[in-house]
Amino acid sequence: MKRYVWLYLLISLFCSCTSSIERDAKSQMELTMKELAKDPSSVKISDVKTMFSNDSLCILHFRCSAKNGFGAMRACLYEYVYFIRNQSSNNEKRLESVINLDDKDEKSVLEQAHDNYNEKFLEYDSISSLKDEDRKAWHIRLASEMHMIFGGRVVGEDRYDIENW
Repeated sequence: MKRYVWLYLLISLFCSCTSSIERDAKSQMELTMKELAKDPSSVKISDVKTMFSNDSLCILHFRCSAKNGFGAMRACLYEYVYFIRNQSSNNEKRLESVINLDDKDEKSVLEQAHDNYNEKFLEYDSISSLKDEDRKAWHIRLASEMHMIFGGRVVGEDRYDIENW
């Protein structure tokens, strides 16, 4: 019975239409980068590449240039993670995070997923018996979930707004 449940979940995970979430992620990524910039009108986004996408998760890599606090243009490579939690329930939340890939102290979600995959981190029998492609997707989702706990935010909410705590 467990195999059929996992099979159903994996089929629904990979057969879902992903263009909608990619479109939402790209749109929200642009809004977020403008929100984070010192001068929102100076934000220029280029080289957007979808690294992973399914029905509830989209990871984008892109280059963003904007004016810094001194007025000089600065360009960096970023990873944007857009995640829909509890998608099939009434308390759906859309989460996001931005990771500066030029910062050597930060690890991207995809790097963390790769490390977890190689170390078989938190794998139990039903996960280790999956096809390789499905195991990779499972690790990407796990790394995204963990990253959202520590470095993400709910889309459209200010994490410092005490009213929303």
